[in-house]
Amino acid sequence: MSRLPPLPRSDLAPAAQQAHDTISSFFASSPLGTAFAYKRPTDDALIGPMPFYLASPDIGQDVMGLVGKAAALPGLSLEARETAILAVGARFQAGYELYAHTRMAVKTTKLGEERVRLIAGGEKPKDLDEASGVAFDVATYLSSKPGALPQEMWNRSVRVWGREGTVALVHFVGLYAYTCIVLNAMDAPVPG
Repeated sequence: MSRLPPLPRSDLAPAAQQAHDTISSFFASSPLGTAFAYKRPTDDALIGPMPFYLASPDIGQDVMGLVGKAAALPGLSLEARETAILAVGARFQAGYELYAHTRMAVKTTKLGEERVRLIAGGEKPKDLDEASGVAFDVATYLSSKPGALPQEMWNRSVRVWGREGTVALVHFVGLYAYTCIVLNAMDAPVPG
């Protein structure tokens, strides 16, 4: 049971209702909305990290806005993005994040079920292409080691993804580390 249980829209304060509507619109217009459950089917209460975002509706809307803006950044493939997100989820063992992005990766990328399963388990597939491999390495390092990213790893990312793609990669690692921390703090359940 989540420490911040999902609430139907009608039970939310006005500011949280507005945030509920904004977040629902974000999912409805995104591939995320069809890849995994983000609402409880019985009453449309938002699940996953969303009850936390609705507890601070201004910040919650801003976080979802950042996710949308990060998705629009140039230079990083969907495969690399989902690899990084899953690698972060594996490090934090955030159940809902792994549930959601395992489905997202299988549905929207060319990674395939076996590679996705390995990445979500914290293991780098032996046949992962170089571009997604860089994403895995950078995400794993940043989400599990203290201190600066090694220069060699930064240089490798810039060689493969360019400056724009590397910046996008780091944005995704940071955003999903935050999301995993939120999910773990609230002990968000995985949909049945």
